[in-house]
Amino acid sequence: MTTDTTTAVIVTRPTPHVAQVAINRPEAKNAIDETTRLALIEAIEAALADESVRALLLCGTSGVFCAGGDLASMRGMSEEQARARMQSGHNLVQLLWNADIPVVVAMEKFAIGAGAGLALVADYIIAGETARMNFPFLNLGLVPDWGSTQSLVRKAGWGTARRLVLDRASLKGEQLLNLNLVEQIVEDDKVMACAVDKAREFSLLPRLALRQFKETMRQSPLAMESALQAEESHQTNCFLSEEFAEGLTALQKKRPADFIKS
Repeated sequence: MTTDTTTAVIVTRPTPHVAQVAINRPEAKNAIDETTRLALIEAIEAALADESVRALLLCGTSGVFCAGGDLASMRGMSEEQARARMQSGHNLVQLLWNADIPVVVAMEKFAIGAGAGLALVADYIIAGETARMNFPFLNLGLVPDWGSTQSLVRKAGWGTARRLVLDRASLKGEQLLNLNLVEQIVEDDKVMACAVDKAREFSLLPRLALRQFKETMRQSPLAMESALQAEESHQTNCFLSEEFAEGLTALQKKRPADFIKS
């Protein structure tokens, strides 16, 4: 597979039905500048619009996920430039947060600041055993961004999220796992292979059920009455779908379900 190292983002298909989007600024430890933000938005929009893509894998090149926002490009901004920068980053966060398909992150080396925020809006993070997630915002006179004021609370809880930001925490390995910040820890040299396998596994799941499950989860927590109403609507749609018919037939015939062809 050829690699174009002149672009800030590299898109590949490591396995059928999986789009891999890699941040490619190794000289800056994959820190995100304006060019990279726009390239990520374009690549992810294209992947989500492609019906053949059933899972998205987000990663970095050169064994690094993301060192956060590009600090050099932050200095001396006008209010208009600062707002435009934030809006661009938030467009990217919303794309991933609202994605109907599973989003997997391969977290190698570190995810710092904006890189942590980018990872935390994914559905499943696989991290290397020495990979670190850092929250250094207050050291820079900044507040958490890239949606991490919400995603960090949802994953770790309100009290823990507050502590991690105040402590400017740097966490790795079992610390990340115990705080629910990542879903899986593997050996450093196996992160990408495991992430591809997980994305491939997710790509085989029923598309409608996944989409409706993610829609409900995005709205959580709900009052029980609202949750039950959502379940009624979503499950009715699934009961009437070809995917449910395939899943039931496969169970009865004791074979794996084929949701891609159904």
